[in-house]
Amino acid sequence: MPADLIGKLFALSSALLWAVAVIFFKRAGETIRPAALNFYKTAVVAVLLLPVMWLTGDSLFPANVTGTDWLLVVGSGILGISVADSLFFKSLNLLGAGLAAIVECLYSPMVMGLSWLVLFNNLSPTQIAGAFLVIAAVLVAALKVKQTNIPVKNIVSGILIGAGAMFFMAVGIMFMKPVLKKTSVLWVSEVRLLAALVVLLIFILADKDRNRMLASLWQRRNWRHAFPGTMFGNLFSMTTWIAGFKLTDVTSAAILNQTNTIFIVILASLWLKEPFTLRRMAATILAFTGSVLVLTN
Repeated sequence: MPADLIGKLFALSSALLWAVAVIFFKRAGETIRPAALNFYKTAVVAVLLLPVMWLTGDSLFPANVTGTDWLLVVGSGILGISVADSLFFKSLNLLGAGLAAIVECLYSPMVMGLSWLVLFNNLSPTQIAGAFLVIAAVLVAALKVKQTNIPVKNIVSGILIGAGAMFFMAVGIMFMKPVLKKTSVLWVSEVRLLAALVVLLIFILADKDRNRMLASLWQRRNWRHAFPGTMFGNLFSMTTWIAGFKLTDVTSAAILNQTNTIFIVILASLWLKEPFTLRRMAATILAFTGSVLVLTN
């Protein structure tokens, strides 16, 4: 089988695995608060990556990394994991998996906009049109919320929080991108995780409800959703995501990764019994199409 085809299959698998993870995280969020759930999945993956780094010969303190590189990667972890993932879990709790998946498509326009502002990358008319399609998709999905079981205030708060999550995730990627050119992916991933872990622990300890938050992490019945979500989303999906980008072209991999939106909406309907209306179907198609237009230029 050609390497390019294998890479495309990896990219598609990554999208499906992430969709399954989101369903598990939605269930886990019913008993674990966002910051605590984020701390749990970050800690599990950070621990799992250490022996992988040892086996591959990656050092936690590489000689070619400067102080500026450390600051950028640490900042990327704090913004892209501590802040962004906590906000995403909160948005997921408020909106449900299907609508949260549509809001998650704002990530591509966020990266595009930051690339234009920070890196002065030129934007094509197709990319701009794609960004507007994604925004339109979110608005279409949010209209007539009385047809769903989600309160209006949750819809508004969830979309704003989800948009914030995508913004901080995009900023985190911008911080990390220049360092990736000269360092190991595993080293960047591990440092981001460890930096995020420290900040999340501070967040939790500073919370007046910290005892209950920490107690929820020690209850094994809560792990039945949190652990599979972590494995599917932050280990299996991440591994196949990297493999996809390595074996096929970046554009194809990115577009196939974006199919997670479709998978999440379908699984949310089948597994979580969320409504799959014509309006939500239209919003999903708009969001996916817009993301593809942004990614292909």
